[in-house]
Amino acid sequence: MKKSIFNVAFILLLLLVVSSTAFANEPISLGEADWPGIWAKDAVAKYIMTNIGYDVEIKSVKNVMIYKSMADQGIDIYLGSWMPSDKPIRNEMEDELQVVNTNLEEGLYTLGVPKYAWEAGVKSFADLDKYAEKFDHKIYAGPVGWAFTEAIQKAIDNDIYGLGDWEIVNSSQTAMIANMERAMKKEDWIVTLAWKPHWMNYIMDIKYLDDPKEVWVSAESWVNTLTRNGFKDDHPQIHKFLKNFKVNAEISNEWIYYIGYKEQEPMEVAKNWVQDNPDQVKKWLEGVKSADGRDAFKVLKENLNLKIK
Repeated sequence: MKKSIFNVAFILLLLLVVSSTAFANEPISLGEADWPGIWAKDAVAKYIMTNIGYDVEIKSVKNVMIYKSMADQGIDIYLGSWMPSDKPIRNEMEDELQVVNTNLEEGLYTLGVPKYAWEAGVKSFADLDKYAEKFDHKIYAGPVGWAFTEAIQKAIDNDIYGLGDWEIVNSSQTAMIANMERAMKKEDWIVTLAWKPHWMNYIMDIKYLDDPKEVWVSAESWVNTLTRNGFKDDHPQIHKFLKNFKVNAEISNEWIYYIGYKEQEPMEVAKNWVQDNPDQVKKWLEGVKSADGRDAFKVLKENLNLKIK
């Protein structure tokens, strides 16, 4: 009987070791949704991790599918969990994911209008219906399924702010921003979902509207870094890096501007930025070991010939 129990315990231990080894030998995967902010973060994180000896891949998947894939252990890391926008899907899978940190704290995500509309009196959701004809009774939003889009649709359905006879125009993020830019060049009135950090704020003078009835949970937004369950045990050094990896709006705006507006390749932007900002990278790699167990920043410095005191 004792021998049988020992054999079962040995087999379970062996399976655990094999499973852990399998994860350790697979590339570390970053989930990537369709917006420049996450392209930038993923590129910078991948560039750093690769140059300290880790095998890293980026998997481009729709936002909602990233969460489902992480729950199924198919994606390791997500650097683009916008809150509170992603709260509904996060709530569904809170036991399947681990929150590592908040990598951006200065976000804003709500309806925006051109400066000239704001100066004319549109400073709140409550002001929209006064100028319904100028806006053609339309609110331009992102794809169907975005939490913000659903919140605005509920406001229309319930005639909040007098929006009962308005309609939502859904489109891809890219098409939505392009439409906003075209309207502003002609000084047409438009109300659209907008956010920062983003390059749209570099090239367009956007004013963000108050929401006194709180149709949307909060205009203030933040971005979390998430990992799949078990990632910390499989990759403790990368987990340390992720804990340290935080950016402010200024850094994020710079990345997004070059990638999203100037259309530079994300990895090229990452390479140039890391070369120009070794002091910041050093902070992110504090206490982190490379894949071969050495000081990660020293390895990065040697591999990239970084100039730092």
